[in-house]
Amino acid sequence: MNRRRFAWIGIVVLSLWSVAAYGQPRHGMGSMGPGHMMGDGPGMMFPLILKGVDLSDAQEQQVRTIMQAHRASLRALFGELRVAQEGIADKLLAPGEVRSEELTSQVQRVAQLREQLMQEGLKAALEVRAVLTPEQLAKASELKGRMRALHTEMRELFREKK
Repeated sequence: MNRRRFAWIGIVVLSLWSVAAYGQPRHGMGSMGPGHMMGDGPGMMFPLILKGVDLSDAQEQQVRTIMQAHRASLRALFGELRVAQEGIADKLLAPGEVRSEELTSQVQRVAQLREQLMQEGLKAALEVRAVLTPEQLAKASELKGRMRALHTEMRELFREKK
């Protein structure tokens, strides 16, 4: 599968975990810690896992078709999310006092867009999952476990010493 397809699959799955990944504490090197170096959240693992389950040519085509079907909606939602987040940043960095009440509607819009992204990403992920055989799902689960263990080990390497 080509890089572009992997990127879109990653974006879809990443959207499923974006809220959880955003809320995780950073250990060690702050914003340049291992979470950022490896990509936050399990969504970044999905393309690698799909590559590791040896999709057939027919399955690759099905995944490509699924992602194409969701691409326009995901792109639009990510665009709206970017604009909403920039609006919050603009208000926060503008001169003068800013009260949280002034940002409530924009924060609610960001939350709504993230929810829509999660729902759209879930639809796509379930469609992709349906393409996999039981053997491929078992292999994907094994790969996910191994990648999670590696990620945990990397976090431990960079954990602050007390």
